[in-house]
Amino acid sequence: MEAGASVWLTDGDGDAAWVLCEVLKKTATLLECENVKTQKVYQREALPITEDNPALKYKGVELANTPLSDEDIAEGRDDDLITLPHLHEPALLHAISDRFFRGEIYTWTGPILIAVNPFERLPLYTSEILD
Repeated sequence: MEAGASVWLTDGDGDAAWVLCEVLKKTATLLECENVKTQKVYQREALPITEDNPALKYKGVELANTPLSDEDIAEGRDDDLITLPHLHEPALLHAISDRFFRGEIYTWTGPILIAVNPFERLPLYTSEILD
């Protein structure tokens, strides 16, 4: 996670649970990031390194996935969230939200089907099919 990397940060002040930020500066004790929409600067402290947590991590910070190209989306490469490089809460919420706003209300996570707004009318059962 170097300067310029995209990360998700928890935001206790705003409406969103996670905000997309860009890393500005990283040290062994502190991470400084800027919200890509509001340009608000956040600082996060490093978590203590222990046997359970041997790598350097920062409180409330997760790596963001690289956005898919329009071609990848058209091919359906985001149909199954298991294919995401980083599979954590903000990555799942962001991917499902993106798919919902594109009108794709069904998303797979391995063998599990996630349905967002399953009562939306879809042209699955037209008059021709029902007759």
